[in-house]
Amino acid sequence: MLRTGSLWLGVSLLLLHAVPVPGIHCFECDSSSNFSCTESWDPTTMVISRYLSDCSHVFQATHCIKMTGVFNGKLGTRRFCSSKTWGNYCEYIRRPGDIQEYRSCVISCSTHGCNQGTITPALPMMALVILSLLPLL
Repeated sequence: MLRTGSLWLGVSLLLLHAVPVPGIHCFECDSSSNFSCTESWDPTTMVISRYLSDCSHVFQATHCIKMTGVFNGKLGTRRFCSSKTWGNYCEYIRRPGDIQEYRSCVISCSTHGCNQGTITPALPMMALVILSLLPLL
């Protein structure tokens, strides 16, 4: 009986010291209504800080999304919080009546503020890590 009581006491103490983990923070903007919401941002520019959101309005937000493409007939960029990944891909789209194609991309990520600009593809980054470790082998 003493062991069970000690176990419950230990678990109770751990729960009392548990610190709530804040959710993900993402940039949220739409270039159709925010002129400074461009496809690529300079991270040192203070203007982007006004678009950083704590994502508390999205239930169980775990991902930041950046989309570029044609929205409501206009070429633009959207950034927002999401409770799921939207994938990572680009495709070329030709709208009826247009003579050119438009590149449309969706980028999902899961770290704070990761949808601010261009995301470096994972494969080249992994290659750099491996190459940097070769001299150690």
